[in-house]
Amino acid sequence: MSSENIQDIEDEGPSGRNLRDIRMVIYGRKWSGKTFAANTILGGETFRLSESIENRVGVAEVAGRWRVWLVLTPGWWKPFLPNETMELVKLKMIQGVAQSGPAGPHALLLVIDTDTLMDEKSARAAEQHMELLGGEAVWRQAVVVLNAGIWHEGDPTAPEVMAQSGGFLGRIVRKCGGRHHLLNTDKTHPRQVVRLLEKVERMVDDNGGEAFRIDAALALSAETRLQEVMEKVAVRRATVPAARELLREMYRDHQLPEVRLLLMGWSLSGKSTLADAILSAPPGAGSPKGTTAVSTERRGRAGRWAVQTVDTPGWWRFGSTEDTPETVKQEILKGVWLVAPPGPHAVVLVVCACLAFTEAHLKAIREHMAFLGPDVWRHTLVLFNWCDAIGDTAPEEFIESEGRPLQWLLRRCGNRYHSMSSVGPDAAGEVAGLLEMVEWMAAGNSVLQVHTGEEEEVEEWEGEGVVIETLPRGVPLMELFSQVCRKREIEFLESIRRILVRPRKASSIAAPPIMSVEEMESDERKVSEWLKGCDQDLDDDMGGDKVPGAPTLSNNPMCA
Repeated sequence: MSSENIQDIEDEGPSGRNLRDIRMVIYGRKWSGKTFAANTILGGETFRLSESIENRVGVAEVAGRWRVWLVLTPGWWKPFLPNETMELVKLKMIQGVAQSGPAGPHALLLVIDTDTLMDEKSARAAEQHMELLGGEAVWRQAVVVLNAGIWHEGDPTAPEVMAQSGGFLGRIVRKCGGRHHLLNTDKTHPRQVVRLLEKVERMVDDNGGEAFRIDAALALSAETRLQEVMEKVAVRRATVPAARELLREMYRDHQLPEVRLLLMGWSLSGKSTLADAILSAPPGAGSPKGTTAVSTERRGRAGRWAVQTVDTPGWWRFGSTEDTPETVKQEILKGVWLVAPPGPHAVVLVVCACLAFTEAHLKAIREHMAFLGPDVWRHTLVLFNWCDAIGDTAPEEFIESEGRPLQWLLRRCGNRYHSMSSVGPDAAGEVAGLLEMVEWMAAGNSVLQVHTGEEEEVEEWEGEGVVIETLPRGVPLMELFSQVCRKREIEFLESIRRILVRPRKASSIAAPPIMSVEEMESDERKVSEWLKGCDQDLDDDMGGDKVPGAPTLSNNPMCA
């Protein structure tokens, strides 16, 4: 099939007004081929493959006719809507319009990968992310660029690709007034870029020569927010290293020969991958099936430390404890029990650094962490995982841009946080930094803690719509599981009592023996006395501790 077949039927017809300079901004999801498309248009290797969430600008002369300005913006995750996209990514998408020049871009190029079928949610994700720039008006200046990629055999035509990509792609193309262009980023077709730029000229002509104008208030708001974030990042970067150096000096003599870690977090947050990195195990060694179904204990060495990790099953990112299966709840408590006595040095709360962190995420975390009691926060540090997915972006930028829910969580954990890329040559250094932080935390929890006004500020934040009920204060971590077990034993004994003393119905297959009233009352007294004895034995075993709010058999009127 000839190279000309890669073009679609819109290539026929007159070109629009002749533009010397063409300004365009490229959008699309992650791994859609935006970088390949940008390099194909500019005719070189202007942009390197990167997971950066910074906007990048490239300029080149194309076909001796145009000087093309391209702004390459960061992408969103394929199935996720804007409410799940990092705030920084959304701000950079808006900023990209201004970076194309004062007059605005002539075209907004939406790159769509045609190697996979587009479903309803992916289509809605593309539409809603584009409309962050100004609602339905964006489609007047948009062109869909179909990235043929490397998986298509031969030189497919645009109609063939459209037919194979499903009806949802057609819906997006119709929003653009039918404007679409097939770009094979793996092969050299001298005319394919020329025809794309001619389509842009026709679109500008149809729009009366106007470029895309973003709402001034929206652009100003995004720029102001980005400036505020970077100012706060500068403050955090100036204070955090100094504070950590002070801790290193204070606790340099408090070295642990063994570090015990309990890993918690939502499903697919990367807990098992983190355990693999800590223990220098091959990827997937801790969770060969992809997700953790039961709490798993593993041991190994990392530098000068012997390390024990207990990986627990995760909960749904937005899910409350009501949505979490009972088996998962039980496995989380079992995870505490699997840690060698006297318990974990740290609860490592794993958070994805490449997704939005909202109040819904915070609520889910608080509810599930409440299983371990309110004292758990003194033993918790936040581990930002998958930092390789945000490139050179520092975790401080993620913290300051995501806003109050994430900042509340960090303050609750005493601002203890660490970042991991999960892959790469720096993994050993990142693991050593994590374990060193655990040493500081363990030493700090063993000495007198002076309370400051920060605790009061945290309590004030609790009044802003993110409060959930927790267990009574002061319940130690290891005692909690024992109390749960004791409560279940109490319920078991109560069930036995009801079975033994419950009158049988006349319709029973085996009719009860005829007993006098005195005999029945005597048997009930004997059963009650036996159960009270069991209840007392349980109290003795637990040192007389009571489960908050749990009924006892001795004060149950049924046992009187």
